[in-house]
Amino acid sequence: MTLLAASVALLAGCSGPESPQEVSEVFWQAVVEGDAGDASDYSTLVDEAAFDSFGENWKNVQVAWGRVVIDEQVARVTTTLSGLEGRDEAVETVTYLVRQGDEWLVDYYRTGDALEDGPVWGSLVGQLEKLGEDLKARWAQQSDELAQELQLMGQELQQQAAQMSNEFSGLAEEYGEQLGQQMEAWSQSLREALKANPSASSKDRRTLNEAVTQLEAQQQKLEEADLQALAESTVVAAKTQLQLGELGEEFAAYKAEWQQRLAEIESEIERFMQQLKEE
Repeated sequence: MTLLAASVALLAGCSGPESPQEVSEVFWQAVVEGDAGDASDYSTLVDEAAFDSFGENWKNVQVAWGRVVIDEQVARVTTTLSGLEGRDEAVETVTYLVRQGDEWLVDYYRTGDALEDGPVWGSLVGQLEKLGEDLKARWAQQSDELAQELQLMGQELQQQAAQMSNEFSGLAEEYGEQLGQQMEAWSQSLREALKANPSASSKDRRTLNEAVTQLEAQQQKLEEADLQALAESTVVAAKTQLQLGELGEEFAAYKAEWQQRLAEIESEIERFMQQLKEE
C-alpha cells in the first residue's frame, strides 16, 4: 500500500477528512485512482461530469505533502508529484482549498492551473491586478447589449442603495426571492448541460462549472436580500451570460434557453426599479 493510500485509509477509519491537508489527501487519492465521484465530492467541481483528471495520466504517480498555509477561508498545501508521465523529476506544485460553510474543498481549477503553470508562490497582489486587467479587457471586447444593460442597472441600483431607508426592505425581499428562483433554475439548467455533454472540451466544462458556482453563491446572498444584493445579482447575471457565450456549438440550444432566462431576470429587475420610483 502506498503512503497516499495508507493515509486515506487511516482517515476513512476516523470521522472523515476535515483539515486542508486531510481533504487534499483524499482528493489526490481520488485523482490518482480516477475516481470522479470522490474528486468532485472533495473539490469545487459541481458534478463529476466536469472531472478531467487535469489532462494527466496518473498511473504509478506518488503524492507527498509539505507546508500548509491557512488564511481564514482559503488554504494552500505544497504538493509534490512523482512519476508524472513525461516528467523526469518530481513536480512541486500547490493544492489550493477554499472553505465553504463548515468544510474545506479543493479549489479544482486553481489547483489545475498551478499544476500546469508550475510553482505559483508569486505575489497575490500581482495576480489580482492581472485578473482585474483581464476582466476589463473581456468586457471591452463583448457586445452583448442585454448583459451590458444589466450591468448598468446594477450600477444604478448600487447608487440608490445608499439613499434608501428600511421601508424598502420588504420590496427588496420580495424581488430577491423571485430573482433567487430564477438563478436556481438557471443553475440547474447549467448542471444538466454539463451532464448531457461529457465529451465537451475541458474549457467548456470549466466555464459551466464556474458559472454554476457563481450563480449559486449569489443565490445564497439573495436569501437575505437588500438593494446591494440585488445590484450585485445583475452584474453576476451579465458576467455569466458573457462567459456562456463562449461555449461550443453543441450548447447552441442551451444558449437560447439561457438567453431567455437572462431576459426574464432583466424584466424582474426593471419591474423592481419601476416600483422603487413609484414609492
